[in-house]
Amino acid sequence: MNSSRRWLFIFAIVIGVLIIATVSLVLLTKGNKVTLLPEDSPQGTVQRYLVAVQEKDYQQAFGYLSFSPTDKITTYNDWLMIVGPQASSQAVWKATLGKVTLNGNNATVEVNIDTAHPGGLFGNSQYNQLIIFQLAKTANVWLITSPTFISWIY
Repeated sequence: MNSSRRWLFIFAIVIGVLIIATVSLVLLTKGNKVTLLPEDSPQGTVQRYLVAVQEKDYQQAFGYLSFSPTDKITTYNDWLMIVGPQASSQAVWKATLGKVTLNGNNATVEVNIDTAHPGGLFGNSQYNQLIIFQLAKTANVWLITSPTFISWIY
């Protein structure tokens, strides 16, 4: 096999692997009905927030957030204008809940986010990151205090 055919063959294999990985990630994230955890638990709050974001129900997602007075975010429209979702996102993502740590009226929930971005042939289009959600319990309701933005899915 000459050099140019070998490179063409390798290039075709790389493209095939990228297509298979993207399709499998899409199939894994679409159509799966999620069994919801109890809403009065930290992991249930984070799960419901992520489901609302996945379904682009940003107003519902906003309801799971708590802002400090220094954030100067008091309404849903404030949140959308400052740190809210970008409607043009083409990212496909999947979240996996991890370790939950409770400390009185505070909690943390670790979440692994697997994201696939359509695009370049030579760039890594799949990313994995660990995000630690911090929550506070107020009046028997868990609310997310950090992060209060969702730009990590883009």
